[in-house]
Amino acid sequence: MRVLSGDIGGTHSRLAIARVEGHRVELERVGRYRNAEHPGLEAILAAFLDGEDRCDVCRLAVAGPTDGRRVSFTNLDWTVDAEALATRFRFPSALLINDFSAVGWGLDSLTPDLLAPLQAGEACAGSPRVALGAGTGLGVSLCVRHGDHYRPLASEGGHIGFAPVSAEQDRLLAFLRARHGRASVERILSGPGLVDIYRFRLAEAGLADGALLTADHPAEAISQAGLAGADAAATGCLHLFAAIYGQTAGDLALAARAAGGIFLGGGITPKLLPLLASGLFLEGFRAKGRFTDWMHTVPVHVILDPDIGLKGAALAGLDAAHSRDGSR
Repeated sequence: MRVLSGDIGGTHSRLAIARVEGHRVELERVGRYRNAEHPGLEAILAAFLDGEDRCDVCRLAVAGPTDGRRVSFTNLDWTVDAEALATRFRFPSALLINDFSAVGWGLDSLTPDLLAPLQAGEACAGSPRVALGAGTGLGVSLCVRHGDHYRPLASEGGHIGFAPVSAEQDRLLAFLRARHGRASVERILSGPGLVDIYRFRLAEAGLADGALLTADHPAEAISQAGLAGADAAATGCLHLFAAIYGQTAGDLALAARAAGGIFLGGGITPKLLPLLASGLFLEGFRAKGRFTDWMHTVPVHVILDPDIGLKGAALAGLDAAHSRDGSR
């Protein structure tokens, strides 16, 4: 089957012509577009499909809540209607899915070389999996076995409450409440969250806002400085981020009894692989009281495939039972 696959974010759109055979996906051609340079998604699709043969289906992963038919982007003045796209470009069908649900669909396409194991564990065939990832926000996808493949369930898991486990984290919670009211885990495990943790560390040290906060991309600047050991507050920020990332992944593993494994994606995660592999993540992940021994058995992997969103979108909905996808 020939699929027009897309990963549509707030800043960039990536499109691909994908060949799907079973649960194998081959990306034949990939295009990347800056959204600000185009009046809407239809213009981008028209540019990408120029001269292309008609695709069998269209599957687009979108960074926003969708019922499968329509989406209005949070950080982009676009509204996309799947039926209108199908009509204009003569797709037999078109489906919109949440971007992290696409990651869940894409897990079946991953090969061992596209995964970096943090904990080998003992994968239990057919058991639930959880994909989560820090990026602009915190995406969560709970995946259950459906026939011969895994299917993601609609989830708003990134918005569960933050549960501190130390006095320092208690103070971080108070800091976030003062800034935002309710403190969800997304307020921490995201690019904006990383910046807030850095502000917290500066406040704890009695320091004024530093130059990293005025960088064009402060989360990236903080990450680079912290990994290089060039800024003590940034290094402490990353350590706290990794610990809470592990705690949250562990809570989700318990909630889903994810004996099939935990898969970490998102834009931030691969860049912090040395930090996550240092032990801070697993320390938080495993510290679950009476379930600590079981936590050691859950496989944990970092997803290294930059195209998993495109591949997952291509796989989404290809079984007849899937007609609608939920939102984050």
